Amino acid sequence: MSQHIVHTVLAGGADRLGAMTNALSPQTRAAIINYDPSQPHALNVTEFCRSVKVSRSVFYKIRARAASESTAALHPRSRAPKHPSRRYGPEVINELVKIRKRLKTDGWDYGPRSIHYEAALQDGFPGGKVPSVATIARLLASVGQVDASPRKRPKSSYVPFVRSTAMSLWQLDAFEYRLHSGKTKTVYQLIDDATRYDVGTLAYARHENSADAKHVLQQAIHRHGAPGEVLSDNSLAFNQLRRGVVGPVETFLASHGTMPISGLPGRPTTQGKNERSHQTLIRFLDANQPASLDQLQGRINTFREHYNKRRPHQALGQVTPAAAWELLEHTPATSPIPLVVLEAKASEYRQLRNAQARDLDRSRLTVSKTGETILEEAVERDGDQSIVEVTGANRLVYYHGYHVKLPSTYADRQFYRRLTVDEFSLADPRTGLIVFSFPLPLRALNVRGRYISSYAIRGVQMSHPTKHWERKHAELKAQFDRREVDYPEVFIR
Repeated sequence: MSQHIVHTVLAGGADRLGAMTNALSPQTRAAIINYDPSQPHALNVTEFCRSVKVSRSVFYKIRARAASESTAALHPRSRAPKHPSRRYGPEVINELVKIRKRLKTDGWDYGPRSIHYEAALQDGFPGGKVPSVATIARLLASVGQVDASPRKRPKSSYVPFVRSTAMSLWQLDAFEYRLHSGKTKTVYQLIDDATRYDVGTLAYARHENSADAKHVLQQAIHRHGAPGEVLSDNSLAFNQLRRGVVGPVETFLASHGTMPISGLPGRPTTQGKNERSHQTLIRFLDANQPASLDQLQGRINTFREHYNKRRPHQALGQVTPAAAWELLEHTPATSPIPLVVLEAKASEYRQLRNAQARDLDRSRLTVSKTGETILEEAVERDGDQSIVEVTGANRLVYYHGYHVKLPSTYADRQFYRRLTVDEFSLADPRTGLIVFSFPLPLRALNVRGRYISSYAIRGVQMSHPTKHWERKHAELKAQFDRREVDYPEVFIR
């Protein structure tokens, strides 16, 4: 018998023993307490227990309790918990809801942790005791004050990417924000990787460009000094090394001893901290609705003050970014980086790109974070081109927001995608043969939201299709033929 089974049996026996003890009447308990085996003609313990219908363990338990508690053993012990859960009245719940609504209206995070922090700062919280974070979540859920959220991937499944010292790495990214007046401005966010400290968030009137990105970095370096590295995406405004050239932002950073680095194209999770901070800032801006560039920058300054010095950060153990900034060791840049280092890095990327282009027997290209292709200026193009990977868990290719599902035979393979004015095609990068294509504009049947089965596309061509795919395609092709007679124009719905 394993240890787990033995433990289960013993635990079950203890439960039954406790239940049996509580079920005894006061008369039976009195008989057990008054039993004296030394009297003439007295029954032995086993026979006495059999006569009152109790076990020997219960007998000795009652006798031991009588020796220490006297007549209290005539009654079962209370089964109420020794430390009962605290009950909170309506005034506590109302106060929590009020704090939650105020945070939400002001544009701040309004989860249980944020509510607990704000409640702890109050002098006159009802009852004088703030509930725990878990209790706040339970109380709010009991009155329907929760926002439904989709199931997320557990945090334990992620590999954390974080530096251990402040000033070791900054993350730079930008997003466009539409003002209340309808005009669009660009917001650049610059945060420290280790402390999440916002070292410089500024708004500009123009679209994303190198001059404004350089100005953001100039202002932050003037206040805090130069970091060891600056991480950005592969936008031409931030980092042009992967394109094979050294841009003005990289030159400026190198002159201060900062190494510019970038994430892989199409992998925004590398800049996940900055991407997540966009959500918090946008929520605050939406709640305050700036109407001009000056108002936008004023709202950003208010946000930075609250974000850095007042708002506790869950990833930092519920301390503020400003506190983490002060506590952690700082490792800034020390000496300028020679420009030849960046030129060598750009040359390495350029050679790699050229090698990939030769393997494809196509002209050279670079894929940006949005999936758009950046072509060499000296070469003319007639279509959008990129490398796509189809996996077993995600057998999809994308066209204008629509998700086209491919058969399982296309899983775990890479394809050369080419998009022209009149055709979408996938080709084998080794042989150059087109394995999947359909004419444009896209026409399809049985569209569910944005998901389209490849066999449901009008005019689709596929090499080596499965029997199931051929059967479904033939059925839908017949429907297309009938609709072409009845309805001259077929649109995706």
